[in-house]
Formats: sequence, C-alpha cells, structure tokens
Amino acid sequence: MYIDINLLPREFRPKRARLPLDYRSLAVLLIIIAAAGLGGYYFHLDKTLKGQENKLQMLVQRKISMQKKIKLQGEVDELTKKVSERVGIIRELTQDSDLRFDVIKHINSIMPENLWLLNITENNLTTRVTFNIEGMSYTKESISSFLRGLEKYKNFRNVALQSITPSPTEIQDAFQYVVQVELAIYRPPVPEETKNTK
Repeated sequence: MYIDINLLPREFRPKRARLPLDYRSLAVLLIIIAAAGLGGYYFHLDKTLKGQENKLQMLVQRKISMQKKIKLQGEVDELTKKVSERVGIIRELTQDSDLRFDVIKHINSIMPENLWLLNITENNLTTRVTFNIEGMSYTKESISSFLRGLEKYKNFRNVALQSITPSPTEIQDAFQYVVQVELAIYRPPVPEETKNTK
C-alpha cells in the first residue's frame, strides 16, 4: 500500500482548483427569479383589480337603479299629493250635493196629482238653510197632502205654508202656494281664513 504524504510547508504546496463562479450568470438568474415573482404578483394584483372593478360597476348600476326608483317614488308622491288636493276640493264643493239631490228626489216622490212645482229657492241664512217651494194646484187637498209628505221627510223641519192664493192666469180654478221648509242638518260655510290655514 502506497501513501502519498506531502511534507512541504503550506505556502509551498500546490493550490487546488476551485469551481469557477460567474457573477454575471448569478445576476441574470436572480433577475429572472425576481421577474417571475413580480410577474406572478402583478397577475394576482390584476386579477384582484378586475374583481374590484366588477364590484364597483355593479355598485354603480345598483346606485343608478336606486336613483331611478327614488325619482319615480318622488313623482308618485307628488302626483298622489295633487290628486288628494283635487279630491279634497271636489269633495268640498260637492259635500252637500247628495243632500240636495235627495231633497229634490223626495219632493218629486211626494207630489200628488193636480199639483206641480214652479220654483224652488234656497236661502242660506246665518244659522240655517231654508227652501221656498212655489207651485200651483187645482185642489187645496193636494196642497195639504204635499205638506204632509214634506213633514215626513227626515231632513226637513219647520214645514210651513206661507201663502195660498187663487191663480189669476188659469181658466180652471187653481191655487198658487208657497211653502217654506228648513233643513234639519245645517253645515255652516267654512271661512276663507280657515281653509287657507288647513
């Protein structure tokens, strides 16, 4: 067996060959690794950004839709307010129409034979409303029957025969009469200041 022993001092010994180190190649390798990492990070950021853009676009569309609904609701509220005001005005103007229609209907329903109407005048007084009913009849019995029918009407009170006179314009004997009745239900007019306050 052969053993090689080098007895020379360290400084005189032959140097071993080292692996060659290329710094340029190492720098390029590091740049490639860094570029790959940055590329992956950029791809992740781009994907996240697109997701956020989609969410933002959805929020914008939802905002536009809500603005349209709010605008439409405002228009509906405005129209409802106008319609309510008009209905209030119409109701105020016609609040007694049903009563007056019922008055005329009742008068027509109780008119006996040989009696007819010439005129009905409404008198709006401070504390009451009265009607003067003028007409003609060939018999006093028909006038009496007409008065009884007026007295039975629930919306009338204080039925009174004001006058009964022979008619000078009729060839046949006839009588002109005037009957006054008072409304049992009185609605005083609303002052203008109160209307404006409401």
